[in-house]
Amino acid sequence: MIDRIVIFKGSKRDFEKLLNDEISSSSETVSFMELIQYYNKQIRQNDSASEDDWIARKRNIKNCIVRADDYASVLEHAISNFVNIITLNSKVENLFVHNPPKRVIESLKAEYADIIEYKYSKYQKINREKLKKIYNNMDNYIIGQKHCKKEITSSLYKLLTKEKDKPIVLLLYGPSGVGKTETAKNISETLGGELLRIQFSMMQSQEAYNYVFGGEHSRSSFAKDLQNRETNIVLIDEFDKVNPIFYNAFYEMFDEGRFVDTNYEINVKNCIFICTSNFNNKNEIKENLGSAMFSRIGDCIEYQELNKDEKEIIIDKYYSEIIKKLKDDEIDIIEKTDIKSWFINNVDRYDNIRILKNKIENAIFGKLTEVFILKN
Repeated sequence: MIDRIVIFKGSKRDFEKLLNDEISSSSETVSFMELIQYYNKQIRQNDSASEDDWIARKRNIKNCIVRADDYASVLEHAISNFVNIITLNSKVENLFVHNPPKRVIESLKAEYADIIEYKYSKYQKINREKLKKIYNNMDNYIIGQKHCKKEITSSLYKLLTKEKDKPIVLLLYGPSGVGKTETAKNISETLGGELLRIQFSMMQSQEAYNYVFGGEHSRSSFAKDLQNRETNIVLIDEFDKVNPIFYNAFYEMFDEGRFVDTNYEINVKNCIFICTSNFNNKNEIKENLGSAMFSRIGDCIEYQELNKDEKEIIIDKYYSEIIKKLKDDEIDIIEKTDIKSWFINNVDRYDNIRILKNKIENAIFGKLTEVFILKN
């Protein structure tokens, strides 16, 4: 028997906040994993226990929490018997369920549809004030790419006026290490959460297929990651390396803001999908992605190589960021070196800013290792 059911769809951060608001520190709470252990024990003892003994062990549970990670820790039968595991010889006053698979929702609705409450993460919406903040933060953090910042802001302005709850899809293209990924991170941070970053290029074909279309409930999936996002910003990195067999999964998502796989159905209306690639121009994009996918991209925004002055600004800024984290004696050592001036004088060697930053780090910490660790 269950008195109250709360199904929460959204980020882990927001679910934990809900629990803190709903459950006092002194309130009795059990986890789903504890109930599974209890369920297995009772099933094993059922044949030998008398009916009176069975009733005598009935438990009253104030709060039961089912976290999203729990589904990955259990076998298939635990999903199929979800309601039985919760209610076996137990009376639960409050059941809190985080991002359940479709089968869990359906099993709860079959018996307790009238008492289910649905709660969701509340993602920050974009208004003119928020949009101005997004632009200013990009402008302060991302060096160069002035036209890109303006185009992105213009594309996001559509969220203020569009009638349909349809996602915004942007494709940022150009050479590696010039700020595409950092732009997406910056926008997500401005909207109050960690960026959801998807990298299909890291997966082999079968692994990527199961990730996109859903496989065993215990495995990671695109749908799970979408459900657990902290903001409405989703980065699909290296979109040019996505296998075309997955495009069908994106069509409905980009058109209607809905993503469905074997285990989950996710609402991504009002999401901002930022795809990055190393394409050189729009003709190359259309040729490789095909007209069907190309037509679903709201704007293709070209990132360009940074000029010498912009790269010098990055060197100065990143060098200062590292120095601020060092101890006084470490700062004294580094400031006596020519590390910063060397990179300024040799800035033309570096086109990839990611590599440039790594080289600066290696030079600084390499020197500190020589002085404080290897020195006799």
